[in-house]
Amino acid sequence: MKLMRRPTHLWAGRLFGITQKLFTMKKVILSLVTLLAATTLATAQMRPTIKVEAGANFANQTTKINDNSKDGNMMVGYRVGAGAEFGFADGFYVNPGLYFLSRGAKSEAVEMLGAKVDVTRWLHNVEIPVHVGYRAAFAPDMAVSIQAGPWFSYGFLGKDVYKATGEGAIADLSKKVVDKLNESDNNPYKDTTVAGATIKAPLKPFDLGVGMQAAFEYRQFGVNLGFEYGLLNTSNIDNVKVNNMNFYVGLGYRF
Repeated sequence: MKLMRRPTHLWAGRLFGITQKLFTMKKVILSLVTLLAATTLATAQMRPTIKVEAGANFANQTTKINDNSKDGNMMVGYRVGAGAEFGFADGFYVNPGLYFLSRGAKSEAVEMLGAKVDVTRWLHNVEIPVHVGYRAAFAPDMAVSIQAGPWFSYGFLGKDVYKATGEGAIADLSKKVVDKLNESDNNPYKDTTVAGATIKAPLKPFDLGVGMQAAFEYRQFGVNLGFEYGLLNTSNIDNVKVNNMNFYVGLGYRF
């Protein structure tokens, strides 16, 4: 019995086909490796740096009634929170964050029953800033950074705190009235009911604005100085316009 031999050109064709498949598989594997390396590099570049901050917040409000504008007196509060930095180019980064801070203002003292009474308006806000920044090193382990962008905030709690000062029996009576008043909620974000009538809240809780921050950094530590201005009218009263503003100083740490 004779064995049938396949023509040489058939074996050559099959060998050529196998070689082409191996070459194609090699290209696919190289492409996948290249894609994986590029993805890993991009992920490494976009890996966020976590930053925590805490410090003092110096807040004030500008109030405009009809055409008369007046600033309150500055009050000292707090600002604490954390953010994440995503680098997207050499030295440049995007910095969203979540912060808790106090806003508000102090009013000038007014005469009431022989005493001087002033009001401190505490507004506790949660804020989301989204900044774009640039960091530049100027010495080993030292750098400066500057960033700016919009912020969005919501007032979740507030209280008007009254204080009376003065001497004498009439002034003491005013102090008792003020102490009684401070026992109330006095939340400027909430409606109140007086004698069955509803009085709407004097302030709206939502606000948005612009801000900027500069920082001096040594290794992971930083000293921050920033300013924010509210663009929305937060007053809930007709013919009254209220804008928030504040600047802050704080310490930061980058992980």
